Amino acid sequence: MFKQKLTSVVNNVEGAIGCLLIGFDGIPIDSVYKDEELPQMSAVAIELSNLLDKFRRLQIYDVGEVNEVSITAGSITALAKVVAEEYLLILALTAEGDVNRGQTMLRLISPFVEREMR
Repeated sequence: MFKQKLTSVVNNVEGAIGCLLIGFDGIPIDSVYKDEELPQMSAVAIELSNLLDKFRRLQIYDVGEVNEVSITAGSITALAKVVAEEYLLILALTAEGDVNRGQTMLRLISPFVEREMR
């Protein structure tokens, strides 16, 4: 169901490695990789979901909502966008990847994902 949208992100962002849709519970919904699946990406996605869940709990302190996060570890940058309150779109990029384009693409597909998840 989501493969087409995830594929459009991977194909339209320079340096994209893969794009995943994952729940805050750490359960992957769907994923697309440019070349081959990277097992470590699932681990990174789970850790990002845990991190963002902690930020969500900080809302009780009037910190505000966290909607997007980017983390660089080694030569990989992971962009995460919250969708439908319970899910994350995660895009993994190489060091030379186009982060701005990646953020834009995640923002463009998020309304579709939100509609489908409700």
